[in-house]
Amino acid sequence: MGAVDAFTNAFSLVLKNKRLYLLVLLMSFMMAPLGAYLIPGEVNYEYNQTSIQKGNVIIEEYGTPIGGTEMEVLMDLLKGLAVYSLIALIVGAIFEYGVTKGIFMHLKGEEYSLGGLLIEGLKHFPGVILVNFVYGIIMLVFIGVVTIPIVLGVVLAPAGIVLVLIGLLMMLVVLAFTVGLSSLAIPFYVEGGSIGAAFEAFGLAFRNVRSTVGFGALLGVGTIAIMMVASPIAFVTQIAIPENIAPYVSAFLQAPFDALLYVFIWTAGVAFYRELQRMEELKKVDEELLELGIEV
Repeated sequence: MGAVDAFTNAFSLVLKNKRLYLLVLLMSFMMAPLGAYLIPGEVNYEYNQTSIQKGNVIIEEYGTPIGGTEMEVLMDLLKGLAVYSLIALIVGAIFEYGVTKGIFMHLKGEEYSLGGLLIEGLKHFPGVILVNFVYGIIMLVFIGVVTIPIVLGVVLAPAGIVLVLIGLLMMLVVLAFTVGLSSLAIPFYVEGGSIGAAFEAFGLAFRNVRSTVGFGALLGVGTIAIMMVASPIAFVTQIAIPENIAPYVSAFLQAPFDALLYVFIWTAGVAFYRELQRMEELKKVDEELLELGIEV
């Protein structure tokens, strides 16, 4: 029940902290035009025709990317993606720390200012980046391990089909567990005040494996649901709006959904952290009562 309680509490916390949503919405509106500019949704082509004759063979080429060769366009796209990713990494870390700190202050009955939360985020964003990077590597390692039976099953096919099915099932469980585990990292970091505290999440998650898997699965489903609501926006804008401004309009229209997704994920992490802490305290009470010979 810990996973379900944490997931439902996350909705309640988001509704009670609408100012934090507005804070993240500011971030989304800041990043929207930047993303549309640096990462174009499609490569534009000049539709011309050239013919090259080699002996008795005529080779016709249709369409070349506007702005240079395909390699040049690809390099520009990669450069834009790299610049955007770096900026998004820093800005996201600032706001993630600020929102997480704000939720903790709300739960303690303390007042917070949005400006103060941003200042706290600016102070601690390198730690957030480091913690998220390490947990990202750990997630990749876990996924890499469970791909082994899938690969063996493919190699041994058709006899290895059972291994493939087992591997896929393990993959879903591991993905859910790592999502739940990762959601605890920043709350531990914010509450503990040090990077080392972030790795206490391992002990808590492994002591509550079922709850961690359940919460990770629920968080994954919630994330997909929000993305599905927002996804038609890009399709509609591409059809209804002129091509040169469609990416910008689409980015601005999707920004409120992006903000909701971020604030919900970060808030859910705090809710799950508090729920597991509560469960740990109940376990300690039960153990103390058992030592006194009292069965609950």
